[in-house]
Amino acid sequence: MNLRLGRDLLIYWPVLLLALLVWMQPLPAIAVPPSPIPVEWNDTNNRDRHFNCISRAIYWEARGQSRAGQIAVGQVILNRANDRRFPADVCDVVYQRRGNSCQFTWACTNRRTLAPSNQDDWHEAQHSAQLVLSNMPDLTRGALYFHDTSVVGWHHLRRTTRIDNHIFYKDR
Repeated sequence: MNLRLGRDLLIYWPVLLLALLVWMQPLPAIAVPPSPIPVEWNDTNNRDRHFNCISRAIYWEARGQSRAGQIAVGQVILNRANDRRFPADVCDVVYQRRGNSCQFTWACTNRRTLAPSNQDDWHEAQHSAQLVLSNMPDLTRGALYFHDTSVVGWHHLRRTTRIDNHIFYKDR
């Protein structure tokens, strides 16, 4: 276990250093979008819409976590959008349904249209989303799935990493 941690630190120290340096920068003032947000869901080239969808996913899935933990959640969304088994549009990935359930539980609730209540956490999520969309190295090593550490592991998938209280996986 210690060898794995040492190897991970050796491989990812530049990314962690970059994340720390970015985290130490003052956050730019970003306005909270009105809610609900009127968007054209079929427009796949809308960066502002993608930014908003990733920001909301990070806010509801990883608020209060480290910058790396928030970025990792956003990177799973991008990894899915780049995988042919998932929708190619970022927002379609975030709000994807499978039967009566959503890929991200919060997306099935009224949180989809609610403005985030904690403005500091919202700004953190937006800053993390900016980093995700800047094509920084993938902290998840190509993960397509994640769950909270309180959930029993998914043995049919290959674990890629653990960041904060999320464990990340990809197909075997």
